[in-house]
Amino acid sequence: MSHLIPMNNAIGRFIPQLKRLTIRYCRNGGSSKGIRKYIDEQSMNFASANPHTSVYVVEMPGRHPLLVADYLNGNSRRVPVKNLTPEEINVHVSKLRTASGTEINKLKKRWHTDKPTIQGNWNPFLYK
Repeated sequence: MSHLIPMNNAIGRFIPQLKRLTIRYCRNGGSSKGIRKYIDEQSMNFASANPHTSVYVVEMPGRHPLLVADYLNGNSRRVPVKNLTPEEINVHVSKLRTASGTEINKLKKRWHTDKPTIQGNWNPFLYK
């Protein structure tokens, strides 16, 4: 009998969810000035600090700059970075890096149950 303990639910290790970050920009466009400066100054720092993430830089002439984040669950997020400074772009990149990639759903109620009661919800002042 094997005494190996399976790694359930990634307990004990960190699995980053960001799989790929694609930076799309125009070489000559005025709206891409900040992203070009970000690529020259800070993109290598991000790539070396996050070896689990593939960073692609794609030149697209005549297009506004865009960050495309692809996650392990198959979802992707697109963030337009038109006319932003490198510091603002760095904030967007760090938010994309720490996001899980799942869609954010607003809850309709503060509670959730699989079998709702017809009598109403319990509270501490119900029988007083």
